[in-house]
Amino acid sequence: MLTRFSANLSAYWRRIDKKTVGLVVALFISVLFGDTLLPLLGHVLHVLIEVVESVLEHLLEAAFGLSARQAQVILFYSALLIMLYLAWRLSRKAYFTALRVVATAQERGRAIANSAKAVAWFRTMVMIGAPGASLYLFT
Repeated sequence: MLTRFSANLSAYWRRIDKKTVGLVVALFISVLFGDTLLPLLGHVLHVLIEVVESVLEHLLEAAFGLSARQAQVILFYSALLIMLYLAWRLSRKAYFTALRVVATAQERGRAIANSAKAVAWFRTMVMIGAPGASLYLFT
């Protein structure tokens, strides 16, 4: 029994991608330990960004002879431009995805509306539901 289970599990493991399994495990762990793990990840990310920013500031100061304030301003506006570009790309991708979802939903809706079985179900539901709704309104 155990060997058959392990054989099935092994076959399933070969069929799915290891990245997918990693994402599922990471999601499961973040749900279980979210109250302690997410603030820790946020703090680590913040420290990492600060370290990279500090190194880039010192590089700008040394390479171009800028003051600390000038290097900070250049890094701020560079980061702002990068964030605006990424936000624009993400919003554009979300917009086109939403258009595709709406088109697919309309196409499926038309296919269902043209189906004789769906029309029969709809008429039956209207005939059953309309008297009940009108009775509900007047009681």
